[in-house]
Amino acid sequence: MLSQKNVESVTGIPARVFLDTIRGPGFPLPVTRLGKLRLVQREAFVAYLQALAGDPASRRDAEVDERTRVAALLASAGLESVLCPRTDRASAPPAGTSRARLPPK
Repeated sequence: MLSQKNVESVTGIPARVFLDTIRGPGFPLPVTRLGKLRLVQREAFVAYLQALAGDPASRRDAEVDERTRVAALLASAGLESVLCPRTDRASAPPAGTSRARLPPK
């Protein structure tokens, strides 16, 4: 079994990355909780990491599957997803507004 206490010595992955991974949405392996300790089967976790590293196409397929599941969940609630245009900025000003300028000194 792997836990946050021994994962770095076994796989080289820091404990924080391990915990974030197993808590992430769509993590496919069962996680056993013993107090604050989180355990996963070592062989299954290593196989999962190899699958992530091995085939980028399978990752894309997994992302498409996840989007499909999200769309189905939204549809069952009578909602739909809305695409937002990328602006390559942290935030875009509302349409029809201009940038404010500081008054001269």
